[in-house]
Amino acid sequence: MIHHLRGLALLGPVLLPGLAQAQSAQNPLNLFVSELRREGGVLHIGAPRNLTGDRGRNSQPSFTPDGRAIVFSAVRDSTGQGDVYRIDLESGAETRVTRTAENENSPTITEAGELVAVRWVPATLFREWGLWIYSADGVPQKGVLPGPDTVGYYTRIDARTWALMRPKSRPAVALFDAVSGTTRDIDWPVANLPPQRIPGADAISYTRTDSTGKNELRRFDLKGSAPQSLGPAVRGRRVHAWLPDGTILMAKGNTIYGRRATGDTAWKQLAAFSALELQDVTAYVVNREGTRLILTSPRRPPLVTMLRDQVELGRTMADAVTRARGIRDSGKLDDWWVSEQDLAALASARSRAGFPADSVLLADLSAEIYRKR
Repeated sequence: MIHHLRGLALLGPVLLPGLAQAQSAQNPLNLFVSELRREGGVLHIGAPRNLTGDRGRNSQPSFTPDGRAIVFSAVRDSTGQGDVYRIDLESGAETRVTRTAENENSPTITEAGELVAVRWVPATLFREWGLWIYSADGVPQKGVLPGPDTVGYYTRIDARTWALMRPKSRPAVALFDAVSGTTRDIDWPVANLPPQRIPGADAISYTRTDSTGKNELRRFDLKGSAPQSLGPAVRGRRVHAWLPDGTILMAKGNTIYGRRATGDTAWKQLAAFSALELQDVTAYVVNREGTRLILTSPRRPPLVTMLRDQVELGRTMADAVTRARGIRDSGKLDDWWVSEQDLAALASARSRAGFPADSVLLADLSAEIYRKR
């Protein structure tokens, strides 16, 4: 397949059935918990503890209302089947919650103990199933929306209002009114992530995306009419989490950054991790008390992420490729997750952005790597 990479780079990313599943089995995505504390006004982020131990692809975590456990979506075999799991944070005990024929994503637990998740089947994606309420033991009970809709993520605001992320042709954040049965898009294009409740405010936040990686965090007051800017995201990143005091957390590479929603103009480094399994972290969610942070990170950092990050830092693709070759020549390439498909996708993106020479550099790098493997 190496000799087709230059063509793939120009035509665009190609989905290869089975390849993504095989790669998932080789590079687990883990969940970690860090303890948070403030001393003298300084936030301390504790050493992350691995909760999932390389058991498949684990993502979309959320805290239970009491903060003692998390629920999350996990793919644990080559079928790609996604189910909901629960982990007790003190004991580390893991429980499988759903065992349906469908896939469940973006799970949350309500105050009443019900499970809510996006239920879907691969053949029709979200069109036939959408957002569902389950019993505490994982049995589907009823749909939330009045009819089929494309919903990727959600946040329940109150008894009648849900904030939705709708990944259609223009990914949009929307509000659904369960009483009237109507949905209203409020902003787009946005990141394919759950809208966040802003602590102490009747408002949500989300990430408005930019094709060059200059993403922007935005706020929408639920009784307002227009979104407002919360300032830039960490360059190239989309996921953010809130602390109760109004601090926003984001992560890039092995580093967690933070800034106040108001007053701060720059992101400040709060923590950096040396472990190999913590070189591509995402700060996903904080509990209500602001004492625990859940991170996600792949077992091996993707080489393509390093290449993209180098360019976003202002370096040339030639410099980034030289660094990748240095990793290869040092014999440490096996520490990284190397995907021919991901390299082709990045090459395609750079070509579409008006940098065809970068596409050629990436094609050459891929050919060199796979010729020696």
